[in-house]
Amino acid sequence: MTIASAVRVTELGSPDVLQIETIEVPEPSSGEVLVRVLAAGFNPIDTKLRTGIAPVLTETGITGVELCAEVVAVGDSVTEFAIGQRVFGVSGGVLGTWGACTEYTLVRAELLIAAPEGVSDAQLACLGVVGLTALEAIERLAPQAGQQIMILGASGGVGQVAVQLALSAGLDVYGTAGTEQRVEALAALGVKACFHDEVDDLLAADMAFPLVLDTFGGSSLQQALKLADFYGKVATINARGEHELALAHGKAITLNAIFSLIPVLKRIGLEEHKRRLAELAGIAAQGKIRLPEPEVLPMTSVADTHRRYERGELDHKVAFVW
Repeated sequence: MTIASAVRVTELGSPDVLQIETIEVPEPSSGEVLVRVLAAGFNPIDTKLRTGIAPVLTETGITGVELCAEVVAVGDSVTEFAIGQRVFGVSGGVLGTWGACTEYTLVRAELLIAAPEGVSDAQLACLGVVGLTALEAIERLAPQAGQQIMILGASGGVGQVAVQLALSAGLDVYGTAGTEQRVEALAALGVKACFHDEVDDLLAADMAFPLVLDTFGGSSLQQALKLADFYGKVATINARGEHELALAHGKAITLNAIFSLIPVLKRIGLEEHKRRLAELAGIAAQGKIRLPEPEVLPMTSVADTHRRYERGELDHKVAFVW
Protein backbone atom coordinates (compact mmCIF):
# COMPACT_ATOMS: atom_id res chain seq x y z
CA MET A 1 0.00 0.00 0.00
CA THR A 2 1.04 3.59 -0.71
CA ILE A 3 -0.17 6.32 1.65
CA ALA A 4 -1.28 9.51 -0.10
CA SER A 5 -3.21 12.73 0.39
CA ALA A 6 -6.20 13.07 -1.93
CA VAL A 7 -9.05 15.46 -2.70
CA ARG A 8 -12.24 13.48 -2.18
CA VAL A 9 -15.95 14.08 -2.58
CA THR A 10 -17.24 13.14 0.87
CA GLU A 11 -20.88 13.37 -0.27
CA LEU A 12 -22.60 14.81 -3.32
CA GLY A 13 -23.18 18.53 -3.05
CA SER A 14 -21.55 21.96 -3.07
CA PRO A 15 -17.79 22.54 -3.31
CA ASP A 16 -17.72 22.30 0.49
CA VAL A 17 -17.92 18.50 0.16
CA LEU A 18 -14.39 18.47 -1.34
CA GLN A 19 -12.00 17.52 1.45
CA ILE A 20 -8.34 16.51 1.57
CA GLU A 21 -8.02 13.11 3.22
CA THR A 22 -5.37 10.46 3.68
CA ILE A 23 -5.95 7.34 1.59
CA GLU A 24 -4.29 4.01 0.91
CA VAL A 25 -3.46 3.27 -2.71
CA PRO A 26 -2.97 -0.45 -3.42
CA GLU A 27 -0.24 -1.88 -5.58
CA PRO A 28 -1.10 -1.97 -9.29
CA SER A 29 -3.02 -4.97 -10.54
CA SER A 30 -2.49 -6.53 -13.96
CA GLY A 31 -2.71 -3.83 -16.63
CA GLU A 32 -2.47 -0.98 -14.13
CA VAL A 33 0.19 1.64 -13.46
CA LEU A 34 0.89 3.30 -10.10
CA VAL A 35 1.91 6.92 -10.70
CA ARG A 36 3.01 9.95 -8.73
CA VAL A 37 0.86 12.86 -9.84
CA LEU A 38 2.88 15.80 -11.15
CA ALA A 39 -0.17 17.87 -12.12
CA ALA A 40 -3.92 17.28 -12.38
CA GLY A 41 -6.18 19.27 -14.69
CA PHE A 42 -9.51 20.86 -13.77
CA ASN A 43 -12.47 20.20 -16.05
CA PRO A 44 -16.13 21.30 -15.91
CA ILE A 45 -17.07 17.60 -15.77
CA ASP A 46 -15.49 17.55 -12.28
CA THR A 47 -18.29 19.80 -10.97
CA LYS A 48 -20.96 17.61 -12.55
CA LEU A 49 -19.43 14.52 -10.95
CA ARG A 50 -19.27 16.29 -7.58
CA THR A 51 -22.96 17.25 -7.66
CA GLY A 52 -24.24 14.01 -9.17
CA ILE A 53 -25.47 15.68 -12.38
CA ALA A 54 -23.15 13.19 -14.04
CA PRO A 55 -23.91 10.16 -11.83
CA VAL A 56 -20.65 8.32 -12.52
CA LEU A 57 -18.30 9.56 -9.79
CA THR A 58 -15.48 7.12 -9.03
CA GLU A 59 -16.06 4.80 -6.10
CA THR A 60 -12.98 6.29 -4.40
CA GLY A 61 -14.54 9.77 -4.48
CA ILE A 62 -11.24 11.22 -5.73
CA THR A 63 -11.77 14.08 -8.17
CA GLY A 64 -9.89 14.84 -11.38
CA VAL A 65 -10.12 13.08 -14.75
CA GLU A 66 -6.74 13.91 -16.34
CA LEU A 67 -3.13 14.18 -15.28
CA CYS A 68 0.56 14.27 -16.01
CA ALA A 69 2.47 11.88 -13.79
CA GLU A 70 5.60 9.82 -13.15
CA VAL A 71 5.45 6.03 -13.20
CA VAL A 72 6.22 4.49 -9.81
CA ALA A 73 5.28 0.84 -10.37
CA VAL A 74 3.64 -1.28 -13.06
CA GLY A 75 1.37 -4.28 -12.84
CA ASP A 76 1.69 -7.57 -14.66
CA SER A 77 1.40 -7.38 -18.46
CA VAL A 78 2.41 -3.70 -18.58
CA THR A 79 5.48 -3.50 -20.81
CA GLU A 80 5.29 -0.08 -22.48
CA PHE A 81 6.11 2.04 -19.43
CA ALA A 82 9.18 2.12 -17.22
CA ILE A 83 9.60 3.30 -13.63
CA GLY A 84 10.47 7.00 -13.62
CA GLN A 85 8.89 7.66 -17.03
CA ARG A 86 6.69 10.73 -17.45
CA VAL A 87 3.21 10.02 -18.83
CA PHE A 88 -0.09 11.81 -19.36
CA GLY A 89 -3.67 10.97 -20.20
CA VAL A 90 -7.31 10.94 -19.18
CA SER A 91 -6.89 8.75 -16.16
CA GLY A 92 -10.27 8.38 -14.52
CA GLY A 93 -12.32 10.09 -11.86
CA VAL A 94 -15.33 8.07 -13.02
CA LEU A 95 -16.76 4.67 -12.14
CA GLY A 96 -14.22 1.87 -12.17
CA THR A 97 -11.20 4.22 -12.04
CA TRP A 98 -9.20 6.34 -9.61
CA GLY A 99 -9.14 10.14 -9.76
CA ALA A 100 -6.17 12.42 -10.47
CA CYS A 101 -6.29 14.87 -7.53
CA THR A 102 -4.12 12.77 -5.26
CA GLU A 103 -0.41 12.37 -4.61
CA TYR A 104 -0.44 8.83 -6.01
CA THR A 105 -3.07 7.10 -8.09
CA LEU A 106 -3.74 3.99 -10.16
CA VAL A 107 -4.34 4.27 -13.89
CA ARG A 108 -5.05 1.62 -16.52
CA ALA A 109 -2.06 1.54 -18.86
CA GLU A 110 -4.33 1.79 -21.89
CA LEU A 111 -5.36 5.31 -20.78
CA LEU A 112 -1.81 6.70 -20.72
CA ILE A 113 0.80 7.70 -23.26
CA ALA A 114 4.44 8.72 -22.90
CA ALA A 115 4.74 12.46 -22.28
CA PRO A 116 6.42 14.47 -25.05
CA GLU A 117 9.50 16.55 -24.29
CA GLY A 118 9.22 20.31 -24.29
CA VAL A 119 5.67 20.42 -22.90
CA SER A 120 5.19 21.27 -19.23
CA ASP A 121 3.49 19.03 -16.66
CA ALA A 122 0.69 21.58 -16.26
CA GLN A 123 0.08 21.85 -20.01
CA LEU A 124 -0.09 18.08 -20.41
CA ALA A 125 -2.41 17.75 -17.39
CA CYS A 126 -4.86 20.03 -19.20
CA LEU A 127 -4.49 18.59 -22.70
CA GLY A 128 -6.19 15.20 -22.51
CA VAL A 129 -9.91 16.06 -22.36
CA VAL A 130 -9.89 19.14 -24.59
CA GLY A 131 -7.41 17.58 -27.00
CA LEU A 132 -9.20 14.26 -27.35
CA THR A 133 -12.56 16.02 -27.68
CA ALA A 134 -11.34 18.42 -30.38
CA LEU A 135 -9.50 15.69 -32.26
CA GLU A 136 -12.49 13.33 -32.25
CA ALA A 137 -14.81 16.15 -33.32
CA ILE A 138 -12.66 17.06 -36.31
CA GLU A 139 -12.27 13.39 -37.26
CA ARG A 140 -16.03 12.77 -37.03
CA LEU A 141 -16.69 15.80 -39.23
CA ALA A 142 -14.33 14.21 -41.80
CA PRO A 143 -13.29 17.50 -43.44
CA GLN A 144 -11.77 17.91 -46.86
CA ALA A 145 -9.07 20.50 -47.48
CA GLY A 146 -10.54 23.83 -48.47
CA GLN A 147 -13.93 23.27 -46.82
CA GLN A 148 -15.41 25.92 -44.57
CA ILE A 149 -15.94 25.14 -40.90
CA MET A 150 -17.64 27.27 -38.25
CA ILE A 151 -16.47 26.71 -34.67
CA LEU A 152 -18.85 28.17 -32.10
CA GLY A 153 -16.76 28.99 -29.04
CA ALA A 154 -13.47 28.93 -30.92
CA SER A 155 -11.53 30.64 -28.13
CA GLY A 156 -12.45 28.11 -25.40
CA GLY A 157 -10.40 25.11 -24.38
CA VAL A 158 -11.78 22.67 -26.96
CA GLY A 159 -12.25 25.45 -29.49
CA GLN A 160 -8.60 26.54 -29.41
CA VAL A 161 -7.35 23.04 -30.15
CA ALA A 162 -10.02 22.48 -32.80
CA VAL A 163 -9.10 25.74 -34.55
CA GLN A 164 -5.46 24.72 -34.80
CA LEU A 165 -6.32 21.21 -36.01
CA ALA A 166 -8.70 22.65 -38.61
CA LEU A 167 -6.14 25.17 -39.86
CA SER A 168 -3.52 22.41 -40.09
CA ALA A 169 -5.98 20.36 -42.17
CA GLY A 170 -6.25 23.20 -44.68
CA LEU A 171 -9.79 24.27 -43.76
CA ASP A 172 -11.25 27.74 -44.14
CA VAL A 173 -11.97 28.41 -40.48
CA TYR A 174 -14.64 30.69 -39.05
CA GLY A 175 -15.08 31.05 -35.30
CA THR A 176 -16.81 32.95 -32.52
CA ALA A 177 -15.50 34.42 -29.27
CA GLY A 178 -16.87 36.53 -26.45
CA THR A 179 -14.39 39.38 -26.12
CA GLU A 180 -12.57 41.72 -28.47
CA GLN A 181 -9.21 40.37 -27.29
CA ARG A 182 -10.22 36.81 -28.10
CA VAL A 183 -11.67 37.76 -31.47
CA GLU A 184 -8.38 39.49 -32.32
CA ALA A 185 -6.37 36.47 -31.13
CA LEU A 186 -8.39 34.18 -33.40
CA ALA A 187 -7.96 36.55 -36.33
CA ALA A 188 -4.20 36.54 -35.76
CA LEU A 189 -4.25 32.76 -36.30
CA GLY A 190 -6.04 33.15 -39.61
CA VAL A 191 -9.59 32.58 -38.37
CA LYS A 192 -12.49 34.64 -39.77
CA ALA A 193 -13.62 35.59 -36.28
CA CYS A 194 -16.69 37.33 -34.92
CA PHE A 195 -18.48 37.78 -31.59
CA HIS A 196 -20.94 35.16 -30.34
CA ASP A 197 -23.82 37.61 -30.69
CA GLU A 198 -23.01 38.21 -34.36
CA VAL A 199 -24.07 34.71 -35.38
CA ASP A 200 -27.59 36.00 -36.06
CA ASP A 201 -26.08 38.46 -38.55
CA LEU A 202 -24.47 35.53 -40.40
CA LEU A 203 -27.80 33.75 -40.48
CA ALA A 204 -29.52 36.88 -41.76
CA ALA A 205 -26.93 37.02 -44.56
CA ASP A 206 -27.79 33.37 -45.46
CA MET A 207 -24.35 32.09 -44.50
CA ALA A 208 -24.23 28.29 -44.36
CA PHE A 209 -21.38 25.92 -43.59
CA PRO A 210 -20.78 22.30 -44.57
CA LEU A 211 -19.14 21.73 -41.17
CA VAL A 212 -20.07 23.21 -37.78
CA LEU A 213 -18.57 22.48 -34.36
CA ASP A 214 -20.56 23.57 -31.29
CA THR A 215 -18.53 23.77 -28.06
CA PHE A 216 -21.35 25.08 -25.83
CA GLY A 217 -24.56 23.09 -26.24
CA GLY A 218 -28.01 24.46 -25.46
CA SER A 219 -28.95 27.41 -27.66
CA SER A 220 -25.54 27.18 -29.35
CA LEU A 221 -26.43 23.73 -30.69
CA GLN A 222 -29.61 25.19 -32.15
CA GLN A 223 -27.49 27.89 -33.82
CA ALA A 224 -25.18 25.19 -35.17
CA LEU A 225 -28.12 23.45 -36.81
CA LYS A 226 -29.24 26.75 -38.33
CA LEU A 227 -25.74 27.47 -39.64
CA ALA A 228 -25.25 24.03 -41.18
CA ASP A 229 -25.85 23.71 -44.90
CA PHE A 230 -27.99 21.04 -46.54
CA TYR A 231 -26.32 17.64 -46.06
CA GLY A 232 -23.94 19.36 -43.65
CA LYS A 233 -22.28 17.87 -40.59
CA VAL A 234 -22.55 19.18 -37.04
CA ALA A 235 -20.52 18.06 -34.05
CA THR A 236 -21.38 19.09 -30.48
CA ILE A 237 -19.57 18.46 -27.22
CA ASN A 238 -22.72 19.05 -25.16
CA ALA A 239 -25.98 17.56 -26.39
CA ARG A 240 -27.59 17.42 -22.93
CA GLY A 241 -31.06 18.86 -22.62
CA GLU A 242 -33.94 19.08 -25.05
CA HIS A 243 -33.37 20.29 -28.60
CA GLU A 244 -35.54 20.93 -31.65
CA LEU A 245 -34.18 18.64 -34.35
CA ALA A 246 -36.56 19.61 -37.14
CA LEU A 247 -33.76 21.60 -38.77
CA ALA A 248 -31.50 18.55 -38.75
CA HIS A 249 -34.22 16.55 -40.49
CA GLY A 250 -35.18 19.29 -42.92
CA LYS A 251 -31.59 19.72 -44.11
CA ALA A 252 -30.51 16.06 -43.76
CA ILE A 253 -27.78 17.10 -41.33
CA THR A 254 -25.49 14.52 -39.76
CA LEU A 255 -25.27 15.23 -36.00
CA ASN A 256 -22.27 13.92 -34.04
CA ALA A 257 -22.27 14.00 -30.21
CA ILE A 258 -18.72 13.89 -28.80
CA PHE A 259 -18.04 12.40 -25.36
CA SER A 260 -14.36 11.59 -24.95
CA LEU A 261 -14.81 9.82 -21.59
CA ILE A 262 -16.67 6.83 -23.08
CA PRO A 263 -13.46 4.73 -23.41
CA VAL A 264 -12.62 5.52 -19.77
CA LEU A 265 -16.13 4.70 -18.54
CA LYS A 266 -17.05 1.75 -20.74
CA ARG A 267 -13.66 0.37 -21.83
CA ILE A 268 -14.72 0.46 -25.46
CA GLY A 269 -13.02 2.34 -28.27
CA LEU A 270 -9.73 2.07 -26.42
CA GLU A 271 -7.59 1.62 -29.52
CA GLU A 272 -8.91 4.85 -31.01
CA HIS A 273 -8.51 6.57 -27.64
CA LYS A 274 -4.88 5.50 -27.42
CA ARG A 275 -4.23 6.47 -31.05
CA ARG A 276 -5.63 9.94 -30.46
CA LEU A 277 -3.53 10.36 -27.31
CA ALA A 278 -0.43 9.42 -29.28
CA GLU A 279 -1.39 11.86 -32.03
CA LEU A 280 -1.84 14.64 -29.47
CA ALA A 281 1.56 13.88 -27.97
CA GLY A 282 3.13 14.02 -31.41
CA ILE A 283 1.61 17.29 -32.55
CA ALA A 284 2.30 18.90 -29.17
CA ALA A 285 5.96 17.83 -29.33
CA GLN A 286 6.26 19.19 -32.87
CA GLY A 287 4.70 22.51 -31.91
CA LYS A 288 1.80 22.02 -34.33
CA ILE A 289 -0.62 23.18 -31.66
CA ARG A 290 0.09 26.03 -29.30
CA LEU A 291 -0.84 25.11 -25.74
CA PRO A 292 -1.48 27.97 -23.31
CA GLU A 293 0.22 27.66 -19.94
CA PRO A 294 -2.55 27.00 -17.40
CA GLU A 295 -2.97 28.71 -14.07
CA VAL A 296 -1.10 26.48 -11.62
CA LEU A 297 -2.60 26.20 -8.14
CA PRO A 298 -1.95 24.05 -5.07
CA MET A 299 -4.17 21.00 -4.65
CA THR A 300 -5.71 22.73 -1.63
CA SER A 301 -7.40 25.11 -4.14
CA VAL A 302 -9.63 22.48 -5.76
CA ALA A 303 -12.80 23.46 -3.89
CA ASP A 304 -12.24 27.18 -4.51
CA THR A 305 -11.64 26.49 -8.21
CA HIS A 306 -14.99 24.68 -8.38
CA ARG A 307 -16.59 27.77 -6.83
CA ARG A 308 -14.88 30.10 -9.31
CA TYR A 309 -16.09 28.00 -12.22
CA GLU A 310 -19.66 27.86 -10.95
CA ARG A 311 -19.68 31.64 -10.46
CA GLY A 312 -18.63 32.07 -14.09
CA GLU A 313 -15.23 33.47 -13.11
CA LEU A 314 -13.03 30.84 -14.74
CA ASP A 315 -12.35 31.24 -18.46
CA HIS A 316 -9.01 29.42 -18.66
CA LYS A 317 -7.44 26.08 -17.80
CA VAL A 318 -6.22 25.28 -14.28
CA ALA A 319 -3.72 22.64 -13.17
CA PHE A 320 -3.33 21.48 -9.56
CA VAL A 321 -0.02 20.45 -8.01
CA TRP A 322 1.05 19.26 -4.57
